[in-house]
Amino acid sequence: MDEIFEIIENIFSSGGFMPRWICGQWSDTLGWLYIMANIAIGLAYLSIPILLYKFVKKRKERIFNRVFICFMLFIFFCGTTHFMDAIIFWFPLYRLNAVVLCMTALVSWITVFVLYRFIPKALQYRSPDDLQVIIEEQTKDLAIAYQKLSISENQFKTLVNSNPDIITRVNKNLTYQFINDSIRKVRNMEAEDIIGKNIREVKGEGDDQIKELFIRHVESVFKTNKTETFEFEMNTNIDQHSYFELSVIPLENQGGEIPEDVLTITRDITHQKLYELELKRNIDNLELLADRIEKKREILESFTYIVSHNLRSPVANLAALLNLLKEETDDDMRNMFIQKIDIAFENLSTTVTDLTNAVRIRQDTEIAKEELFFQDIVSGHIINLEMQIKETASTIAYDFSACEKINYPKVYLESIFLNLLTNAIKYRSPNRAPQIIFKTYIDKDGMISLTCEDNGTGINLQKHGAKLFGLNKTFHEHPDAKGRGLFITKNQIETMGGTIYAESEVDKGTKFIIYFNVNNS
Repeated sequence: MDEIFEIIENIFSSGGFMPRWICGQWSDTLGWLYIMANIAIGLAYLSIPILLYKFVKKRKERIFNRVFICFMLFIFFCGTTHFMDAIIFWFPLYRLNAVVLCMTALVSWITVFVLYRFIPKALQYRSPDDLQVIIEEQTKDLAIAYQKLSISENQFKTLVNSNPDIITRVNKNLTYQFINDSIRKVRNMEAEDIIGKNIREVKGEGDDQIKELFIRHVESVFKTNKTETFEFEMNTNIDQHSYFELSVIPLENQGGEIPEDVLTITRDITHQKLYELELKRNIDNLELLADRIEKKREILESFTYIVSHNLRSPVANLAALLNLLKEETDDDMRNMFIQKIDIAFENLSTTVTDLTNAVRIRQDTEIAKEELFFQDIVSGHIINLEMQIKETASTIAYDFSACEKINYPKVYLESIFLNLLTNAIKYRSPNRAPQIIFKTYIDKDGMISLTCEDNGTGINLQKHGAKLFGLNKTFHEHPDAKGRGLFITKNQIETMGGTIYAESEVDKGTKFIIYFNVNNS
């Protein structure tokens, strides 16, 4: 053991040894032949590991790394021993040479062990001939598979191109990767004119809004990875209005990642949409017809109630007078009963006429409308009522700046203004001259409204509000009060789809607010 330490301590020492030139009978030729041969062998041994390293480095597979490393180390140490043989001719470093030989021996057996373990695996690898056979077989299989794939692809293209739906494939840059031949039927364009272009680059007349809507949905699908569907309408190349349903479907990558492409399917739903619109129109017409029938039913029901309510007392009174007339023998009394019967009959006839007019107004929903100016209607009534206005010192003002005109039946509008105007004069306060103000308004939805405000006697709405627009309903002691004007006015307004209501305070005045049907504006 001490000798080993002594060798290691003096590994670079040549003490105790002589150079090989002077040890033995070396001629110059033999010595240099020996030296040059060792140097040449050493250089060759050193070149081999370098070449092996470059080879291993360029290969992608790493299954032979350990074997190559062992071989490179083995060859490197073998080359080193030859260099040592050449050096010893001048420098007798036998101790260093012994250590190099030991290292060479160790690496050699490690290489033997690794190679022993590797040989069974190496035997499993195919020979070049075997690989060539496998390659040829797989090439044949690939050729058959490619042929089948080509047939399937042609069948798929035929199927897609014969599909009436427009099918496209679009990437994340909004570029068309594919489009089937159905585009010709809708846009009179060839697929070659579209493939490879950005969606915004494809020209089309009058479809900028549709194009931007399409782009928003495509970008949304790329973000959410969820299918989106929307409908749009456009004019096709055959000059007709068509409806379409467009679905944008993400083409998912493996693992469900954000798609690189989307599939779009555009389906012509014109016939379906037209059927839906026709069905909706039919439903609307049926609902309108049902509404009209319901209104007529309500009219008949209301008319029945009114007839029962308003004719019961006059008929009973007339019957009683007739019975008294039959039993009466005195001529003067009979004449008096006959006069009362005439008056009762006249009142009954008037009531029946009013009821008939009310029913006619309710049923006359198709009366012609025309453009009317509010100021013309009011001015005409002021002229016709000139004497009443002067006798009562009435002041009539109006402000129609918000809305000057309306499409409405003239006979109705004149009747509405006349009733409001005459009622305001009729039910004036005894303590002040009548002041009547008409004013129009129009809201953001186009609804036209009219107000008529006076400073008359007013109405106790808490007591009489529910009966305000009833037939033959009066709330004052005025001798000319009949209770028919507001009843007729309400029927006329509601017949045209409007409404009327009142705000009033006793001895301060009344304000009527009319909302005309917005469709009449």
